[in-house]
Amino acid sequence: MLSEERVKEITSQIFSYGRRKQQGRSLADEIEIILIDNNQSLTRYANNVVTQNVHEGNMVELTIRLIKDGKVGRTTTNRTDAPSLKKLVDDAAELCRFQKRDRNLLPLPGKQTYRTTDNYVDKTAVMSPHDRADAIRLVIAECEKHGLMGSGIFSNEFYNMTIANSRGLFAYHRGSSAALTCTALTSDSSGCAREENKDVARISPLSIARTAIDKAIRSQNPAAVPAGRYTVILEPAAVSNFMLFMAWRGFGALSYHEERSFLSGKLGQKILGANITITDNAFHPKTMGVPFDFEGMPKKEVLLIEKGVAKNVVYDRDTARKAKTTSTGHGLPQPNPAGPIPANLVLHSGESSMEELISSTKKGILVTELHYTNLVEPMALVLTGMTRNGTFLVEDGKISRGIKNMRFTESIVKALSQVELITRDSKYSSAFFGGGFVVPALKINDFNFSSETKF
Repeated sequence: MLSEERVKEITSQIFSYGRRKQQGRSLADEIEIILIDNNQSLTRYANNVVTQNVHEGNMVELTIRLIKDGKVGRTTTNRTDAPSLKKLVDDAAELCRFQKRDRNLLPLPGKQTYRTTDNYVDKTAVMSPHDRADAIRLVIAECEKHGLMGSGIFSNEFYNMTIANSRGLFAYHRGSSAALTCTALTSDSSGCAREENKDVARISPLSIARTAIDKAIRSQNPAAVPAGRYTVILEPAAVSNFMLFMAWRGFGALSYHEERSFLSGKLGQKILGANITITDNAFHPKTMGVPFDFEGMPKKEVLLIEKGVAKNVVYDRDTARKAKTTSTGHGLPQPNPAGPIPANLVLHSGESSMEELISSTKKGILVTELHYTNLVEPMALVLTGMTRNGTFLVEDGKISRGIKNMRFTESIVKALSQVELITRDSKYSSAFFGGGFVVPALKINDFNFSSETKF
């Protein structure tokens, strides 16, 4: 991984190339640099056998935005040698010549101050294929003990991310993460469990295997349950999908001010249940957040929903200027038509246990996870998707049997207005595509399962 010292050498070299004179003037007025150096490893297993091991190292992505006379040229490379850096700058300057002047272009920000985060764990970063295989061996042995087939992945990565510009801004962060999943299979059922953490020592292969196996065994011979409205208990892996769509289509300032958000015109109003509080917090101990955004602005903790009341949205520099406020540190790489997006949502915990969520339910459905989740109505945040890898009928306060998977079609806004209980325990859980959030399990009343399946 590129050291902070080496990164500073690279950025200084780029700035020096931009200061070169061309017809008596500097090649660039300003330069912004985004440099990400990523190292990823993954071991995959299926049918109780390791099937794949891959590693991608020193995956450098270096992007610059060169600004000259209000015009912008953007170029990218994966090389950091001097000739490649010079070509990167020269190509961006050449692109500027053919661009139109952007009269809305903001000057780059100056030097900033950042909170520190400790998201890098050396043991996670240096994991070897043998380390991953040893953990998977424990999972497979547990599956074989119960006559089940196990499949999944064990991955680890470490990275650094740098934002720098020619006005003196320099932000450097490094992090690590690991993820272990297990899907246990019988002839007619499956169960899934997973753990993700910046510290691989906090991931328990046996606990993951036993949870997946228990779900697979308990959901054998699944029964068909008619579509309709049920009390639903959503485990964290399912709840994280809701957070993803709220982040993507609701909590950003651009969609809010363009009146495309479920929050538009509703700040200060109660729109969710009084037991729902949501923040975006890159510094929460369970997140893997970065202390700055892609514009180099410091991340702020933002209270989005407080006891059901809509409080705030997140801003990048452009939306903040238009709204006459300040950036909350949620900008994406520019130019960016999507606007700011919160990447570290935290749904605050409640006071119940998972056992209490189940024991208090007369009749309901317990959902392990969701997939193929898609947006139906953006303004109402109506989603549709499928259950999988462990869907159960709850009767008289107990899990009575496994059931066949169900399709749901429901508004997140409506669902989060009908939350009866929230667990005190929460966990970091990645969503169906992109992002990970800190979420508890939820018990929700009157949840719409729109159709049945045959599997």
